[in-house]
Amino acid sequence: MTSTADRQVVHVVDDDEAVRDSTRMVLESYGMHVQTYESGRAFLATADEDSSGCLLLDQHMPDMTGLEFLEVLRTRRRRLPVIMITARADSTFRERAMRAGAAALLDKPVADDDLVRTISAVTAPL
Repeated sequence: MTSTADRQVVHVVDDDEAVRDSTRMVLESYGMHVQTYESGRAFLATADEDSSGCLLLDQHMPDMTGLEFLEVLRTRRRRLPVIMITARADSTFRERAMRAGAAALLDKPVADDDLVRTISAVTAPL
């Protein structure tokens, strides 16, 4: 039996409450455990240091972009796989995200099956 502490969590960071809620509902319908945060700062303030799973991170947020937050995570040695999601990706963004350690990049809108497949791929044990 898996305890709550051992379960992998999909941490959804997006400033849009409707997006957070709909993403949570979709992922929970696939049996995933989900935590949502309105910003990178909220994630850092409340997420368990030892969380397993992955981070689903929107690029376009006020205060700190997804890329800026990803770079902060890496300086703090947080090793959760990060899936970046954006509606406006160009080659510069893609290169910078991969250099910063993004495990995957998805373009909005994301089909539910593609999102679940990507989460499964980045959280699969080696």
